[in-house]
Amino acid sequence: MGGAQAEAIRVPLADGTLVKVPGVAEDSPLLGSLLTLSDVYGTGWHAATRAGVTQGDSVAVIGDGAVGLLAVLSAKQMGAEQIILMGRHEARTALGAEFGATDVVAERGEEGIAKVRELTGGHGAAKVLEAVGHLPAYEQAYGIVRPGGVISRVGVPSTKKRPSASRASSEAT
Repeated sequence: MGGAQAEAIRVPLADGTLVKVPGVAEDSPLLGSLLTLSDVYGTGWHAATRAGVTQGDSVAVIGDGAVGLLAVLSAKQMGAEQIILMGRHEARTALGAEFGATDVVAERGEEGIAKVRELTGGHGAAKVLEAVGHLPAYEQAYGIVRPGGVISRVGVPSTKKRPSASRASSEAT
């Protein structure tokens, strides 16, 4: 059986959870693109959906990997007005701009927080989509979200440690 990122797989309730893509042979070069669409795109879409991205929102996406880039695309499709992509890889951030990022911020730490706040009129982003999972990215999210904003984390956490609420609230004001 092709797909599912494995040579063989047992799928409970497969009749309702698996969908055969018509007209795509197992040796088709299109198969790799479908994997990205079905796996990574869904994660980026989930980040934007869970954050409640809507028409006119300001959104910051932390991470310029596949999930972050598809979170940018998802936020654009949901109508976000401002999409700030935080990434350092020029080829990836260029793709992010094609997908709908209105701004790119390469800085991290206090410099990155200041840049995002400047781009959002001093308020911070209403919705932050964190697609990295490392503690510095998590701390960055707290620093750039506006008071009352939402952070949607889809980056796989690499640590159990979390920024303290006092630090988060002091950075958010």
